[in-house]
Amino acid sequence: MNRVGEQGHGESVWLGWLLHTTLAAFAPLADARLEVARATIWRAHATMLQASLEREAWDGDWYRRGYFDDGTPFGSAMGAECRIDSIAQSWAVISGAAAPERAARAMAAVERELIRPQDKLALLFTPPFDKTPLDPGYIKGYPPGIRENGGQYTHAALWSVMALAELGEGDKAGGLIQSLILICARGGVSGGCR
Repeated sequence: MNRVGEQGHGESVWLGWLLHTTLAAFAPLADARLEVARATIWRAHATMLQASLEREAWDGDWYRRGYFDDGTPFGSAMGAECRIDSIAQSWAVISGAAAPERAARAMAAVERELIRPQDKLALLFTPPFDKTPLDPGYIKGYPPGIRENGGQYTHAALWSVMALAELGEGDKAGGLIQSLILICARGGVSGGCR
């Protein structure tokens, strides 16, 4: 999604969760180096970021994936394409920063909207980018449903496994990882088993 914020105004919710995780992990390292001011700044930024993510990214049943430069959200229930994205949901859980009830609800939406047990697939997002005039970048260059454009992308599917496990849903996490292993053992999905 290399063109989502090419004018400097677009935002990634997923990267917000990742930044929160990074700040939380690095602040104790700064403390250990007696860089207390730096650790304090990082913790304060993580707190502000967490509040912003909860306030701006929640879409009612899951977290949005991001915003284009013009402020148009994607990964939103109101969108015709990329209504829900697995990465924003998984990292909401992995980061430990999402409100617990929202994190559980977001992963329930991933299960309902993106995990296809009958096909042994965990889609990155759905529906694929196809006709929208908004340009998320090279991802839209893939045909709908292939690779990152609404197909399975295994590293993202593994983050879903991690998030389910973090929520205490071990059987669901185990079932999903088993599906991923079977798909990869059979030659994989297009671009999915790397």
